Amino acid sequence: MYKRLSNQPDERQKVFFPWCYWDNAFTTEELDKLCEYLAKSGVERGTTVGSAENGTVGQEPNEDVRVSNVMFHHLNDETAWIFEKINFVINEINERFYNFNLNGYDSFQYTTYDGEEQGRYDYHQDTIMGRNVPSDMTEIRKLSMTMMLNEPGVDFEGGEFQINTGQEIKAETVPVVRGRMVFFPSFMIHRVAPVTKGQRKSLVVWVTGPKFI
Repeated sequence: MYKRLSNQPDERQKVFFPWCYWDNAFTTEELDKLCEYLAKSGVERGTTVGSAENGTVGQEPNEDVRVSNVMFHHLNDETAWIFEKINFVINEINERFYNFNLNGYDSFQYTTYDGEEQGRYDYHQDTIMGRNVPSDMTEIRKLSMTMMLNEPGVDFEGGEFQINTGQEIKAETVPVVRGRMVFFPSFMIHRVAPVTKGQRKSLVVWVTGPKFI
């Protein structure tokens, strides 16, 4: 069960939240520092998981589904403070809302969507099911997090983050602001709507663990 007391135990036992969020984990100055670090590393074309014609499983760009640029960042002397802050919030969110059996994650993904090319990521889930699993993925993606790095309506237009809680036609648009960390079970269907102007910047984490039981 959950690892801390609650004054709303009925809600915690009954309600399974499709998403939740955490604000102000990073100060404005820390967000600026983070963005400066990410800008130095550059980006490459975003990919999706799929099977090649020879039957092997890999990750290739598929712009029928995803139009974005990304770069993965691992733990090192420059990123340790970033991981530390994210880890604290992941533990708090999981203990309060989900109680998933989690082991961790080895990187975070920096993602940009450009308005000039209507950058987007159509409806998908982060949990990879069946046999279509890359060889370097040893556990199941269970809890996803996305954090906005710049300001919607100021630095870019469009690019809404939406979660399908029953029907795509009635998908929830999650309110996002710079620095807000949005969490959701990785099997929830979600998308980033097309960016129509400017550049949308975000940081993404997939926390993994053993199969659901």
